[in-house]
Amino acid sequence: MHNVKFMYPVPIQKLIELFTKFPGIGPRQATRFAFFILKEKNSLVEDLRGALSEVREKISICNECFRTTEREERDEERCAFCRDSRRDHRLIAVVEKESDMLNLEKAGAYHGRYHVLGGVISPLDPDSPRRIRLRELHERVRGLVADDASCEVILATNPTTEGDTTALYIERILSPFKDQHPALKISRLGRGLSLGSELEYVDEMTIKNALNNRK
Repeated sequence: MHNVKFMYPVPIQKLIELFTKFPGIGPRQATRFAFFILKEKNSLVEDLRGALSEVREKISICNECFRTTEREERDEERCAFCRDSRRDHRLIAVVEKESDMLNLEKAGAYHGRYHVLGGVISPLDPDSPRRIRLRELHERVRGLVADDASCEVILATNPTTEGDTTALYIERILSPFKDQHPALKISRLGRGLSLGSELEYVDEMTIKNALNNRK
């Protein structure tokens, strides 16, 4: 990246560097993005500026499940899922990212609520547990088990090394609750998800089978 500074004007270089901050975007792809914007009509730039402004002004994070939600006057703190009394608030599916949650919804086999971790635990990064919403999950489960009514936490992390590590870590931090409150069930998605697959890309029938066969 350092040599690029000598090849492109500073404004283009700044744009390239911004694009490289996006997940999975390397210098070459970032450069293509920058020059695509440069050759497009001004309307695209204005549309991008407007969309970014709307995201900042109108989008917030649900303070219960941590998915993105559009701000509404009646309730800016909780998303539509968490406000929906028809959904089982004593059933929580823990997912790595919001796109995983949306894929579970498409399958139509789940009617509980969610907890979006915002990432995973990496075995090679000892600080990674601090960067995801584990403390918030712990507090949610503490509130659920307070009245000793039955409840379930479904660990819907992806069947990858990081996903399995995250699920095991969560099981460990929630185990004291399970010991004290037998009505708490901690389950994982069942067979149907192949090793290394991600919920974001799995078909709906496979997700249904994984939910129905959780254990």
